[in-house]
Amino acid sequence: MSKLFSDDYKSFEIDDKIEIIDLDSVSNFSELRQKMGKLTCEGKSSGLRFKSNDTIYHLIGFANCPSSVEIGCYFRRNLLFVRNDSLVIEYGKSKKKKSITFLKAELNEIISKTYNFQYNENKLKPALIHFYVEDKYPIETTKRTLKEIVRQFKEINSQNGSDYFRYNILFEGFDITNIPPSPPPPKPNEFDNEKK
Repeated sequence: MSKLFSDDYKSFEIDDKIEIIDLDSVSNFSELRQKMGKLTCEGKSSGLRFKSNDTIYHLIGFANCPSSVEIGCYFRRNLLFVRNDSLVIEYGKSKKKKSITFLKAELNEIISKTYNFQYNENKLKPALIHFYVEDKYPIETTKRTLKEIVRQFKEINSQNGSDYFRYNILFEGFDITNIPPSPPPPKPNEFDNEKK
């Protein structure tokens, strides 16, 4: 049986602050997120392991600690949104869902734009993948989707170097693609004009 590791897995393993969660030990995404959140509260990273066909996949996942009031800073990233087994493209009324198999095309689109690269380097800004799966889906949906993410990034990095396009998967407790955009500022009314 072959093993496939995400590029950052080995470095986390060396730091010895990793706890392995076998995806076959959980029944759905919420249960997985709870375990990951607990590890985050303990100062540990979540190493995720699962089998698919003849390969054992190993990757790092991140989830917020439920009792923490800290807010993560994710600026200067290439953002991707995955819901269930679909890639969510664009926002608001133009929002579209595409099969996770479309990820390869989306990554190639990111690579084709120079502003997605780090300044003066032949490396892309890291990707942050916001990942959410509804509980009505079995853990198999999570495994299939993670498998595609790991494989596509592995393919790109094996051709260009392991630091070329780094990524993190943030396991979300809700679907952030359903958060409506903020409303536009109020229009000035006639009373505001009279005050001037």
